Amino acid sequence: FRSMSSVNVTSRCMALHSLRRHTFPASQLARSASRGHRSFRVTASGLSLVSAGSNIPHPDKISKGGEDAWFVHIDQNGGGEIYLADGVGGFNEQGIDPGMYARVLTYEAAKAHTALAKNPLASPNPKKLIQVAQENTKLPGASTIVIIELLGTKLSAASIGDSGFRVVRDGKVLFASPPQEHYFNCPYQLGYEPLNKDVDLAIDAQEFEVPVQPGDLVIAGSDGLFDNIFDENIELVVSDALAKVAGAGALSAARAVSEALVVEARKNAEDPIFESPFAIEAAKAKAVGTAASSKQKGALGAFSALTTSVASAISGKKLGGKMDDITVVVGAVVATAAAKEDIIEAERVSNQMQKEADTIRKRATGEEAKTLRSVNLRQQMDFALSQEVSRKEAALKAEAEKPPEFSKLSIEKMDAPTVRRLLEERGLPTSGKIDRLRERLSRVKAK
Repeated sequence: FRSMSSVNVTSRCMALHSLRRHTFPASQLARSASRGHRSFRVTASGLSLVSAGSNIPHPDKISKGGEDAWFVHIDQNGGGEIYLADGVGGFNEQGIDPGMYARVLTYEAAKAHTALAKNPLASPNPKKLIQVAQENTKLPGASTIVIIELLGTKLSAASIGDSGFRVVRDGKVLFASPPQEHYFNCPYQLGYEPLNKDVDLAIDAQEFEVPVQPGDLVIAGSDGLFDNIFDENIELVVSDALAKVAGAGALSAARAVSEALVVEARKNAEDPIFESPFAIEAAKAKAVGTAASSKQKGALGAFSALTTSVASAISGKKLGGKMDDITVVVGAVVATAAAKEDIIEAERVSNQMQKEADTIRKRATGEEAKTLRSVNLRQQMDFALSQEVSRKEAALKAEAEKPPEFSKLSIEKMDAPTVRRLLEERGLPTSGKIDRLRERLSRVKAK
């Protein structure tokens, strides 16, 4: 269980995308746009997902490990799951650590998998896990998430937002999950609905089924990866990393690829003249795609901003990577019977991550209690306000239904001094023409 930034979005946008379920044959090459616990079923699986992850926090968030979270699970029966979440960085401005929300969200998703897997009548599909996790993560903050599970010979996956995954076979990207955004740089994001009604919900999750075979690599990443590296470059990095560990086991391969990808993505994020996927999409949206460079402090930041500006002027393009937390989890698909040693080691790592996750979940309990108190207080205040509004509306209605104190006929017979005296006795204005005064007196209700 690891943590690491994300897009600066603090509120939900109008929903623009419909719910989709994606089922892809193995022969189909799917490309995204340029922007592009634990437990599982007790039945043995012929294939296993041996996974390892790496991340590099945003330079400003190194002290807390960033705001992404990831978790993997496998045991000797085979199969396996990957959980990856990206906390929405804009909450930092409100004094909230979105990384905590992301970490607890992945913990609760994996916990839900354990519980559902024990129920023969339940199906722990990834979308259901997202739903349960959202309901049980009772903290301020928001996050994107992607969950991937190997079931038999296919991947079952679901995602909210712009965290996603790729499937690589024979050095080529076979499948790429599309990002889910309301508009540019505004991804779908989960949150605790009683605390924030503007969050997206698990029902909005995209679902995927992708056939796989031994030798495939599953690459899950936060937007820090896909904002800074194209699928074609992912292919090159994967091939180079695998060549360097040729002959090593699946776990070593997964680890080498994940490390190589985060390094390459960070290198691109720091390059003010790199034509990144993020920069291209920013240009399409008529936005500035080099904000990360301009936000750097000191002489280096000024130089980077100047370099970017000059390069953009020369090329006519918006350039620059996007500085962010970068998290990559790589799962190697292997035949369970042929990878026992790797699976045992991966299970050991998984168990260690579980211990760390348990500690983090306990640490979040205090903040969760504060959140629940805030929610209860808000509900009490909302109820009191609604009661007061209802009381006032009832009083106004009762007042409106009262008969007038004086009939129009009796008022017409009154002389001006009498009308003024009656208005004065009732604390009403007495100046003006007599017709106006008679109308004012006619509106006086009987007590």
